[in-house]
Amino acid sequence: MKIKYFLSPLFLFLVFAFQLNSQTVSTLVPGPSTFDDCLTLGPDGNIYASRYSGTTVTKITPSGTTSIFASGFNSPNGTAFGPDGYLYVPSAVGNRIDKVSPAGTVFPFVPSMVNASSILFRSDGKMLVATYSPSKINLVDTNGTYSLLYSGNGLNGPIGLRYTSNGKLIIGNFNDGKIFSVDTSSGVFTLITDLPGQLGFIEIVDDEIYSTGFQTNKIYKTSLNGDTVTIAGTGAAGQLNGPALSSTFSSPNGIVRSVTGDTLYVSDYAARSLRMITGITIGIINVSSIAPDKFSLKQNYPNPFNPVTNIKFAVAKTGLVTLKVYDISGREVAQLVNEELNAGTYNFDFNASHLSSGIYFYKITADNYTNTKRMVLVK
Repeated sequence: MKIKYFLSPLFLFLVFAFQLNSQTVSTLVPGPSTFDDCLTLGPDGNIYASRYSGTTVTKITPSGTTSIFASGFNSPNGTAFGPDGYLYVPSAVGNRIDKVSPAGTVFPFVPSMVNASSILFRSDGKMLVATYSPSKINLVDTNGTYSLLYSGNGLNGPIGLRYTSNGKLIIGNFNDGKIFSVDTSSGVFTLITDLPGQLGFIEIVDDEIYSTGFQTNKIYKTSLNGDTVTIAGTGAAGQLNGPALSSTFSSPNGIVRSVTGDTLYVSDYAARSLRMITGITIGIINVSSIAPDKFSLKQNYPNPFNPVTNIKFAVAKTGLVTLKVYDISGREVAQLVNEELNAGTYNFDFNASHLSSGIYFYKITADNYTNTKRMVLVK
């Protein structure tokens, strides 16, 4: 006889409250700094921050050391790294897009594009560029030529651009706080949420949308079906650290996830500081406590990956669970899980930054169940 587990609303509330209370805010770079706007995670693990009210892009190490990476822009904003390893920088006031080599040398790329505000690369190497006004999304080819992709559809100062795991485009408006999903095959826009005030940038972790409330001094988390909660900030302007819901921000603007996805970095425009919200995800996460009918191990996503991928598995009954990673020769290279887990469904974000490119296998053992799947790390 199978025993079904039902979660009371109170229990779910307590679990959710615990998750929020486990998130804390700290300051990595105090203000006034050399940046105030967009944040981009580089392939080298450093953060690149733009100075919208200036001409520079700053490199920030994980320990908080800052240095000017490149200069000569005109209100740089909405940067992104391309598959070639160059940082692409729109100059919102300069009406152009430049690219910057890993050594910091600036090259022209798109000589003329009015109010270019944000960049997102597609898997084919082409990039989407949002223009703040007129509100459009352009498709830019690898040679720098571009054409109109989207206009209208409620676009109103778009600057937030991200993809979900299933390839839907997410767009956030600065002017009115609206966030849309776009079915890229049909071009259909769907409103996900309408947040109060002006919105900064957006980031996605485990298909949850994190956004900065530029006017409200809050950080929001929104599911793809529109459920929204405040994860940090009281709404008062300030630089108070500590428990996330008791912290304060000053016009939070740029936002980017860490390599592992357990930390969010936020730039405060008014204070010109860099804040950190930790505890977003913590290793293994129990996404459902309802006992599944059987044990299972899902294919990791994304695959191929660099350097973080998500592994999902289901545990049919309480017991010892191990999840290990092996290289192609059969040598164990990582032990992800080795503990007793309750019945339920789990996610594990595996960070393979310490491994070299190649084919790996991950294996789960639980009760009498074993399963192995293949994954590819490409750096």
